[in-house]
Amino acid sequence: MKRYAYKFVEVMAKKGLKDKAGDTFKECKRIIIAEAENGWRLKQVVIPFNEKSGVYGANCYQVIFEKEAD
Repeated sequence: MKRYAYKFVEVMAKKGLKDKAGDTFKECKRIIIAEAENGWRLKQVVIPFNEKSGVYGANCYQVIFEKEAD
């Protein structure tokens, strides 16, 4: 039976005055490409549930990677 390792990378949404629409997506893309070069495969991108406000918010994204464990 195959075993897998998982890696979670939090990407904060860019909301500053100097940030443009699409900057957060570009950062996610950069991270995905860099991790792929290290043998990680993109599994899923999740917008976490905000437990305090009770809604889903785009304050950050969780980018989940997997690869076969050694």
